[in-house]
Amino acid sequence: MQNHSTVLDQTTWGIHLNFEGYFDSPPNCPSWLTQLQQQDWQQRGIVVWNSNLHIVTHLYAEYALELLEHLQSTDAWKFEGLVIGSLAFQLSNSHATTPSTKIGGELVLRNQIELSANQAQALVEFLTAQESLLKHISSYEKENAKQALSEVYRLIAAYGRRIREGKGREDRESIEGNEPKIIPTPIPRGSYFTVYQAAQVCQVTSKQIRAWIRKGKLEVLNLPGLGIIIEAGKLNDFLRQKNSLI
Repeated sequence: MQNHSTVLDQTTWGIHLNFEGYFDSPPNCPSWLTQLQQQDWQQRGIVVWNSNLHIVTHLYAEYALELLEHLQSTDAWKFEGLVIGSLAFQLSNSHATTPSTKIGGELVLRNQIELSANQAQALVEFLTAQESLLKHISSYEKENAKQALSEVYRLIAAYGRRIREGKGREDRESIEGNEPKIIPTPIPRGSYFTVYQAAQVCQVTSKQIRAWIRKGKLEVLNLPGLGIIIEAGKLNDFLRQKNSLI
């Protein structure tokens, strides 16, 4: 598979799709990119940039497909344009003095770019043309995330066995003796669903799951580098409560 690029106006803005991701020579790379922007530029998925604002925004394949589905079901953007950005989970800035087991935060759009109606139309046409490839990338990314999550659980289980066998003492002393101290993030045991899997269980779209998360109706864990996961018990409780209201 090759990367696909559409330069609508090289001096102003453009779109490209990275299939491979993180390659040495990304297409049509603007000279103004910062080091962090170069990372977004090379990520697998859809990349949109605005040269006037010096902004690069990256859309994962699954999110790009959800965006396309939404745009195909409404006409408002054809007259008003569209604001796009990279979807991210922002933790709440809580100053509570008592510890909490709940993770607060919300889904936000970073690196926002405002598209005119004509630019939004060009984006829709590009996403439509690349829809089959985006589905392939999305499936690939989900499988990678599943494997990564399995590896996390394997490492947690292995470390737990070492602790029970009394072999973790040396590791703990080594960590405590280092400066600055690095405190590991505890992950509770249990079974977890990805956003995509939760959507299948609830028979809704991933977009609806994210909406429930954003409104605080569904508790989640956000693992750095792996994304959002939902504990099976929490999802079952949510479904029971939701069904009782029907």
